Amino acid sequence: MWVLRVVLAFVLAVVVATVLGAVAHTQFVLARLSGLGVDISFGERLSTTLHDIVGMAPLFGAIVGAGFIVAMAAAALVYRLAGVQRTLIYTVAGAVSLGVTLLVMNSVFEITAIAGARSALGFLAQMAAGAIGGLTFAKALPAR
Repeated sequence: MWVLRVVLAFVLAVVVATVLGAVAHTQFVLARLSGLGVDISFGERLSTTLHDIVGMAPLFGAIVGAGFIVAMAAAALVYRLAGVQRTLIYTVAGAVSLGVTLLVMNSVFEITAIAGARSALGFLAQMAAGAIGGLTFAKALPAR
């Protein structure tokens, strides 16, 4: 039963990080378009955001999930050794996971695969999405 709860906490964390990352991506891209003079209504913002969540979810979710497997396993080890600050450890692991994932993708593909992360603020927004995913994992994970 404990393993099932860990798996559910993990899936929830990946979904949260993926959705928030997709939302951040969309808003940063739309902000750049607005900066170029393109008029974007609230309805267009909302429909574009929902479209991007659905469109990005399968591949981006798999990428986030792969990074989170490594990050949450490392965080569990750090917590086991430290024995304190469980929530902080998982939150930082989530942030680092998204940051490292974006940097690796940039190195491999020689392009920022997530357009919304091209600026420093956009990159930090992706890390924040990872942090909230890590926090979600810590809160949903059964204490042991």
